[in-house]
Amino acid sequence: MIPERNLMAASGLQDQQQSKWIADITEMMDEGPRDILRLPRIRQAVVASPEPKLWFSKIRMELEMLYLKGVHRHDKCRNENGVGDEIDAIQQDIFRRRGELVL
Repeated sequence: MIPERNLMAASGLQDQQQSKWIADITEMMDEGPRDILRLPRIRQAVVASPEPKLWFSKIRMELEMLYLKGVHRHDKCRNENGVGDEIDAIQQDIFRRRGELVL
């Protein structure tokens, strides 16, 4: 957005219409992204594109699996060694991969 540029003035709307638009947009921003999904075209665009949802689901599943494997490995190393502060190569790989996914 360019602060000096007044898009409302260029639209040709009257003052009352401009204030109504500003109120609607402000309300939508306050209510958050769920309110935007009420708009039929935006909702259709979100629902019609399964690839981003599939990608996100895959990444989330991998992160959850790595978390569980990390907890299991930590418990296993602690039980074998009696010390919980040691990190072996497998745990380092798990931490590295989790970092890659989060980035």
